[in-house]
Order: sequence, then C-alpha cells, then structure tokens
Amino acid sequence: MSAPAPPPLETPTHTESEILVRDFLSSHPELDKDLGEIEVMTDRYTNEEWAAQIRETQRKVLGKSSGVEEGLVRKFECPKVGSREFAETIDHTVLKLDATAGQIDALCSEARTEGFKSVCVRLNYVSRCVSNLKGSPVVVACVVGFHEGTQDTYNKLREARAAVAAGASELDVVLNHSILTAKNNATGGDKSHRPQLSESTIESLTASNTLANSKPRTGALTPAEGPYSKPEPSPIPRSPISQTAGDPIPDYSTIYRELASIRSLCPSPTVLKLILETSQLDAQQIVAAAHLAAAANFDFIKTSTGFNGPGAKLPDVQLMVAAAEHLSTKTKSNGGSPVRGSKMQVKASGGIRSLEDAITMLEAGATRLGTSSGLWIMQESRRAKQDGEQARPAATRLYTDDSVGGY
Repeated sequence: MSAPAPPPLETPTHTESEILVRDFLSSHPELDKDLGEIEVMTDRYTNEEWAAQIRETQRKVLGKSSGVEEGLVRKFECPKVGSREFAETIDHTVLKLDATAGQIDALCSEARTEGFKSVCVRLNYVSRCVSNLKGSPVVVACVVGFHEGTQDTYNKLREARAAVAAGASELDVVLNHSILTAKNNATGGDKSHRPQLSESTIESLTASNTLANSKPRTGALTPAEGPYSKPEPSPIPRSPISQTAGDPIPDYSTIYRELASIRSLCPSPTVLKLILETSQLDAQQIVAAAHLAAAANFDFIKTSTGFNGPGAKLPDVQLMVAAAEHLSTKTKSNGGSPVRGSKMQVKASGGIRSLEDAITMLEAGATRLGTSSGLWIMQESRRAKQDGEQARPAATRLYTDDSVGGY
C-alpha cells in the first residue's frame, strides 16, 4: 500500500498590489532584471543605539524640552489661494487598482492645465505619464510598497528602481508600520527575533476601511476646537513617553536598513517621501518614523495612503512638522550635528477633498498635498478668489476622481 501523498505546500498570500507589480516587472525585464543585482544596506547602529537616539528625539519633540513646552502650535503661511504656488502644492493622484489608461491620460491633462506639482500613480502607469507630460514642468511620482508597506525590502527595491528607470522623479514609499508597532527583544547582536526581510507579513485591508475610504466626504477637516476655530494657539496632542531603555523595542534597524537601501539605490535628485500611515501609529511611533526617515535622508514624511483607516489629521500633521523641524536643528545637545542637515518637508494626504481641507493642512505646515480632488480644490479656489468666499460651489464633478481609492 502506497504512502499518502504529502499535503501541498502552502503558497504565500499576495495582495492585488503585489501581484500587479510582480506581473508588470515580469513583462518588463528592462526595468528589472536587465538592470543587474540589488544590494541591501547594512546596519548603521545597533537596535539599542537607534532606540536611545529615538527616545531622545521623542523627549525633545513630545516633552518639555521640545521648544513647544507651552503647547503652542505654529500657523504657517499658506500660498495665495488660486495662485501658481498654491497649485504647485498638489500631487494629483489616481491610485485605484482598476484605473484605466483613459483616466491616467485625463489625470495628466488636468495636471498640465492646472499647473500641479506632480501626478502620482502606480508603477504600471509611470511610463505613460512621462510620455503624456513631456515638455511640461509637472513631474511623475510613483508609489512603492503601496498600500500595505509590508512587502519585503528586496521587492520594494525592485519596484523603486523600476519606477525611476521608467521616468519617475519622486517616490512615495510606504513604511512597514507593522514592524514599527511590534515590540521585540531583538538587540544589535542578536537577530534571531527580527522579522526576516524575505518573508512578507501581509496585513489584509478590512472591508470597513475600504468602504469608509470609498465614500465621498463632505465638510472640512477643521475641528470644533483648534487653531483654526479660535484665534489663540492650541496644544499639540501628545502621549506620555513610557518607553525606557529596558523595554522591548521595535526593530528600528530593519526599518532603517530598508529606507537607507532605497535612498542608496535612488539617490538625489530623486525625491523620496515616506508614508507613515499615521492612522496606525501613536505620537511616539510617528516621531520614531520621522527620526528614521531623517537618518535615511528622505525628503518628505507623509501622513497616509488613504487606504487604511482615516487619512490626514491636523494633529498628526502638526506633530510631523514639529519633528521635522527638530530633526534639522543644530543644538548643543546633539553637538551641532542634526539628524538631517536640511529640513524634511511634510505631505498631507488622505481625505483632502475641499479647499478648506487644503488650507488647513498648508497652514499646519504641510508643503505638499496628495489628493485626487485637485480639480475640485482649484475650482473652489478660483471661486473664492473671485467671490471673496470659500463656499463649496454647487457644481457637477467633471474631473477624473470619483472619490474611490483612498485619496
């Protein structure tokens, strides 16, 4: 009697986004294998050293020595509504998996007409956008590791390199926040407990989040209480710093190694933005992510993918701006050597669908807005400029976005 056949090997679960990238790279070897091998950077510090640095940054940004101990929030100057500078804060975005070539063509035409800073798309449409925007100052941005962020480092590197080879000049990279939020006892010398880069720890997106982010939103992001609802400043919400040197710590080294590898593979002038997915992080984790992004020489930190929980929130943008400012500041405590020599910028994205939303985020210190409602915002801005008001116009939506897809 023959032995029973062994059970079939389990195959890894891949998201639709991963499948799209895999299939695209398979059919375009000139953007992948033909470019040669990919190398992953080594650690810069031990995990304990990273943790000590990050605790100090958290203390400075969230604690009494942050320079905002009075809890005052700075209000930044917003570019004049309806101006060219205002339009150039917008990354015009379509990231739906089922986006059509026609929608991408319209996206590029709209961006060219309005003078937006960029169009932001997935890898499979980068080349088309580059062709459509030839001769225009509008640049092409591509998402990497979208939207989960849990793809292994090697595949993120392949995707990033292919995007640049296809003509993207900006990359919006999703942080692997599942590592940042997971505490472990890994040390610089013991890597046995660290997540392996070759293993994908995919987190499924819940149906409720998908539904919530596919509905058109009305109203503004302005809270009932805050710096935009009353003249006096309002405090930045903070969480207590409870982590001590002996606590289990996230595997900061793995996160840094991934970010530094992407930066090394895609050096300046390629602009790198790190999507933190702030809906999944607390204040300490947001500051930790900002610290690692600065150390890896990223140009922007960005709030959200718009596909996983709430998008851009005012307190998160304010906190990210404060962290970016601190990380570029020379102080006696850091020996005159900031984590990053120049200030990282902040991109607010996710749920920005009105002129009021846009102004709120720009006045909070964001310098770039990720939105698929760029035409709507510009339509409102022109009406506000003409009528001296910012009321939402009663008009039919005639642009690419149908508010499905997170942005």
